[in-house]
Amino acid sequence: MNLKKYLSNPLITGTLFLTFAGTASRFMGFFFRIFLNDILGPVGLGLYQLTIPLMSLCLAACCNGFQTATSKLVAEHPSDQKYILSAAIFMSSVLSLIVSFLMYTNARMISLYMLGEQRCIPLVRMISFSLVPACIHSCINGYYYGLKKTAVPSITQLIEQSARIGSCYLVYIILQSENKSFLPVHSICGIAAGEFAATLFSISAAHFSISRCEVLYDHVPTPASRLFKQSCGNLAVLFIPMSLNYFLISFSSSVENMLIPKTLVRYGLSSSDALSLFGTLTGLSLPVLLFPGVLCSCACVLILPAISEANACGQKHHVSQTVTRSVSFGMFFGLSFTFIFFCLSDFIGNFLFGSDLCGYFIRKLCWLCPMLNISGMLCSVLHGLGMAKQVLLVNLLSCCIRISMIALLVPLNGIDAYLWALLASWIFLTAAVLFLVQKKTGK
Repeated sequence: MNLKKYLSNPLITGTLFLTFAGTASRFMGFFFRIFLNDILGPVGLGLYQLTIPLMSLCLAACCNGFQTATSKLVAEHPSDQKYILSAAIFMSSVLSLIVSFLMYTNARMISLYMLGEQRCIPLVRMISFSLVPACIHSCINGYYYGLKKTAVPSITQLIEQSARIGSCYLVYIILQSENKSFLPVHSICGIAAGEFAATLFSISAAHFSISRCEVLYDHVPTPASRLFKQSCGNLAVLFIPMSLNYFLISFSSSVENMLIPKTLVRYGLSSSDALSLFGTLTGLSLPVLLFPGVLCSCACVLILPAISEANACGQKHHVSQTVTRSVSFGMFFGLSFTFIFFCLSDFIGNFLFGSDLCGYFIRKLCWLCPMLNISGMLCSVLHGLGMAKQVLLVNLLSCCIRISMIALLVPLNGIDAYLWALLASWIFLTAAVLFLVQKKTGK
């Protein structure tokens, strides 16, 4: 009976769907990282890792805010879901087209002056082709999250990762047969292939889903053009603070990735050694630490529409209950993996990557696990409660702490100072969102 009760809860079943897909996707991506490390080497992986945050920055500006806003609005206004999704895709696509054009035409300047590495020019140009499809299927995912239906986003995630890895491996086989080398830009081609494959599937799924919903809501008397304009306005109001929040996080990551190699050179390392160290930390160690968070990240995308709906209906008890469970689960889950990573760090580094340094980074940063889980869930709660501006401010302060410590301390203390900066900024962020949620809900 209890099992039936839990499985009837869309938050739980949706999280299970997303967790399965996310775990499978991360397993695939995890071994793909090993593959890339073997064929590209630490320097090639460093170039790849130097470019990826640029894509995250562009997606934060173009689509992440739209996905979250779409999820929130669809949960609150199910009868307008078709117009909300259409408006989100339209606005996000226009914005992403502009950003893609600017990125492609200014790839040299971005590589030289932002990334500080001329070899990133072809990677930047290739990334520009992936933005529009990424924005489209991101909005569609937000639509399904708002409906608390996760089957399509889950399948989309698996299709994207499969197409990405499969296309890269196919290119690698072809280049091997021609005695040519697999380059970092080829791995970016895989990203573009994955985004296009995911978009084709999600568009097809959304078309059938919306066609069925039109039958349910064909009695709405408001003109379609008015509903579309109204949806655009509602999305813009939510998108701006949410997008700024995502953009800030991605911008901070990009600044960090530009600063770390440069400050390591100032510390006394050669440019090649600095890039290799950076590639090991961000390309190997951090993905290992983030891997278990798939369950919490899946819960985060569903907590937001659930909180939005409960808050709109005045169900304060449900909101408080969700907050309590989120903090308890995040703490337990995070501490469990902190213990595991602390004990097995050397084994993981040597067995999977043949790198003592990778194990050292894992051991030093395993304390992040509880804070990553708790802060992520509570940020989703705050977004659902309409406190996007407060989340933006807290993230801004957290980013300032981290970047300031990198700029001031890494040239004096090396890579360890970056590890201190990560811990300090996440401690502050977790404490701040806990305070905000407690103040808002009394929990």
